[in-house]
Amino acid sequence: MYFPSKKDNWLALIIWGVTLLMGWQMITYKSLVSYIIGLLIICLLLWLWFGTGYKIEEGLIKIKSGPFRSTVKINEIKRLNATKNPLAGPALSIDRIEIIHRKYDISIVSPKNVAEFIRVLLTENQYIQVDNNLSNDKNN
Repeated sequence: MYFPSKKDNWLALIIWGVTLLMGWQMITYKSLVSYIIGLLIICLLLWLWFGTGYKIEEGLIKIKSGPFRSTVKINEIKRLNATKNPLAGPALSIDRIEIIHRKYDISIVSPKNVAEFIRVLLTENQYIQVDNNLSNDKNN
């Protein structure tokens, strides 16, 4: 099952603003360097915007954010916490879920449908502890 990332409006403004700015600079400066750098930045930003999501299959959460990939074994997840941690992660929203797995590993995601995401995880691993803040969000 695929879960796209929730997308915050403020991040949309940043990504689309930078994309438009880079496009404008490519047109204005008309140099090979500005074309190359601008095109690379635009491609990366759009890849992140359209390519961030989480796929649950075969006992794994496959996390994709543009060119970045990681996996989490569902049977190794210990806890799900609500967080607003702004540190870099494959999440396009500040409303995030911190997945604590293995011994000390943490992955951060922001699925659009939190309740369904948690439900699917719990069907595969009923021993996952869910933060009360996430449990309250599920009911909304």
